[in-house]
Amino acid sequence: HVGKLTPNDVKERNIQYGVSFGPVLISNGEAATLTSGVNPRTAIGQRSDGAILMLVIDGRQVISLGATYQDLIDVFQEYGAVNACNLDGGSSTLMWFGGDYINNCASVIGIRPVPTTFLVMKEGGAENE
Repeated sequence: HVGKLTPNDVKERNIQYGVSFGPVLISNGEAATLTSGVNPRTAIGQRSDGAILMLVIDGRQVISLGATYQDLIDVFQEYGAVNACNLDGGSSTLMWFGGDYINNCASVIGIRPVPTTFLVMKEGGAENE
């Protein structure tokens, strides 16, 4: 579910967990019309088959200037997203995989703690796998 929900909407849909972020990039297959500058970006989407798509784009660097909201929409549409939202980007744009960061931090002071993360674990896997 993407978009604004009232407490009653949440109760009626039996939603158990949620996060707040934005803007919405794609909702029910319809791309938003948004303008933005180029920045490091973090975004999440979902295909109609339920698969979750996570996107991290470096920025503020010679090798990658970053992306606009439209760039994110284009990538999500290429991968079949029917829903997608922008998350906190900028210096918070980091992705960890296989024991290391797989992108370059945009912060001039280096990696910093962030209050929210999405943790994806192999089904039945242990925390250290």
